[in-house]
Amino acid sequence: MFASSVNKCRFLPLTAIVLTVFAPFCAFAQEVSETDIVITGERLLDEAAIREAVRDMAGQRRFDQPLLRFHDPVCLFVSGLGEAGGAQVRGRVLTNARMASVPVAEEGCRANALVLVVNDPETLIQQLAQKRPRLIPSAERRRLDVALARGEPVLVSHNEEMRGTEGEKVRISSTAPGMPVTGPGSQFSAETRINSHGRARRVGATHSRTVMSGVIIFNIKHLIGMDLLRVADYATMRLLAPGMRAVPESWDGAIEHEADEQRSILAPFAAEHGAERMTRFDRAWLGALYDLAPNAAATRLAGAVARVYASDEE
Repeated sequence: MFASSVNKCRFLPLTAIVLTVFAPFCAFAQEVSETDIVITGERLLDEAAIREAVRDMAGQRRFDQPLLRFHDPVCLFVSGLGEAGGAQVRGRVLTNARMASVPVAEEGCRANALVLVVNDPETLIQQLAQKRPRLIPSAERRRLDVALARGEPVLVSHNEEMRGTEGEKVRISSTAPGMPVTGPGSQFSAETRINSHGRARRVGATHSRTVMSGVIIFNIKHLIGMDLLRVADYATMRLLAPGMRAVPESWDGAIEHEADEQRSILAPFAAEHGAERMTRFDRAWLGALYDLAPNAAATRLAGAVARVYASDEE
């Protein structure tokens, strides 16, 4: 049984995990007891350091690229930690989400965010590709294969979709705008999303990007002896902040010096090293991401994180 740390666990066969998650792939309760969030003392960063840290860790930097995040309410499912451990991790992630104004689904929702703990991630990825190929697109599968080859202990994948400027779903049509409904050339060879609300604007992109589904897969061997709340906080950032890279690097490609080692829970993520909980920087990142306009450009994130980080002092 799990208490507050990962020690040992009897796993269901991987096929059973896949079937449990995806059939019927819904109706998991979201009402769990709130977990107290305690932010311990840490070295404060000035605005310049925050902006540089965001640039270091941001996977999205283009001015014409909207930030990727959840626009639909998050419905979380946790597998592989037992009933008590799963409830503890789920409760913590959902509490973190609510604190950052991330939309959270009601009870009986369809799962769109998965936390899976297994002893053979590679086999699980193969089974997901066979049984639920739409969950992990081919481009994501290639990226996960590279991560597996590197021996990375945590795998993360997000399935995204283009939305309108306010995060709303766009119309799907097989007819090109401005083309005849009938006659030669009137039909696309495949259905296409039509952003009828998109228009040129000085601030923000003409569309937004939403996470349709996200999955994080932990290798149990990497979690032995690790506090479950730390696992939950790490999962929070990897799932809900898709553009945040796990390993911060300095401009010359080297890992940041030890003084900055614990600015984020994402790196290093090892049982005896790194931050034990989401840091002030992590919470500022998550809060800023979900406070910006749905179509906000990636280049606006650094300033927004700095503002949220500073506001915590007030």
